[in-house]
Amino acid sequence: MKHRVLVTGATGFMGKRLVKALIDNGCSVRVLVRNTELAHQEFQDSCEIVAGDTTRPETLVGCCDGVDIVYHLAALMGHDLPSEEAFKRFRAINVQGTVNIVRECQKAGVKRFIHVSSTAAMGLLKVPVVDETTECAAYTPYQVSKYESECFVMEEYRKSGFPAVVLRPSMIYGPGFKGDFLTIAKVCKKGIFPTIGRGDNLSPALYITDLIHALILFAEKGEVGQIYLLSSEQSYTLRETAMIISESLNKKLTFIYVPVWAAEFGAWLLEKTYGISKKHPPVTKRNIQSMVTDRLFDINKAKEVGFVQQVSFREGLSKTINYFKEQGYV
Repeated sequence: MKHRVLVTGATGFMGKRLVKALIDNGCSVRVLVRNTELAHQEFQDSCEIVAGDTTRPETLVGCCDGVDIVYHLAALMGHDLPSEEAFKRFRAINVQGTVNIVRECQKAGVKRFIHVSSTAAMGLLKVPVVDETTECAAYTPYQVSKYESECFVMEEYRKSGFPAVVLRPSMIYGPGFKGDFLTIAKVCKKGIFPTIGRGDNLSPALYITDLIHALILFAEKGEVGQIYLLSSEQSYTLRETAMIISESLNKKLTFIYVPVWAAEFGAWLLEKTYGISKKHPPVTKRNIQSMVTDRLFDINKAKEVGFVQQVSFREGLSKTINYFKEQGYV
């Protein structure tokens, strides 16, 4: 793979690893970033660094000129509850930012646009197994904005043949990223693990290098106008996750089980209490529902293109916990 490539969101967890992998594969890489100083520290002279903000179209003029492939990773993440302010903030970056970069791609005539969305765009789906045909039920500002960005990209494909491929990765993890696994590790280190329900709810997790391989693969072999789910082959219970983490920490773990109804009631009280002062509660009823909802994804469509999970959950999670220990996070 030797192409001229533009990457948005290049200094993020996924972006900087993708940039380095593309360079290793012989690509000529241009990165679109808001913080050029940070980009220079990260990439030195290995790629072309361009200042730009996807929410400000005047800063994007010409950024896609001479580019074959665009990877659009720039996005705002968060678990904010629905509110007018939150929807406005997320849509400005995740929807309008996508519109703006797509317009530049169209002017420049790029050959492939890889839109990195998320399984979050599908919302909480209480069905046995989810695939690309499952109807989305986005709810939070982040979920809705990611779904709406997908809709725009796919509509441009339908209207004019815009060469887009939409990828929906599940939760990504690995050294260099804190995320939910750091939160779980901190709890495990205390030796007592409060668990909502029985801890048997299932969730997938895709190691960062598997995602990077997939991003490069789908730029070459993904079918234009298609959406692909990217996830681990299996989903894992919270109990399994906690046990692997506790082993990596050499910590004996005791589980304390909290009924779902009690956790939801407590979260509801927090929402009401924090709502009075207009502050974001540490946990919401929606968070609880998310924790106890199974996530089982059918990735056969991605496997048909050649996607293969290479890093097992135990191996990847152990590497991640070791990174947390080295950094002094746990």
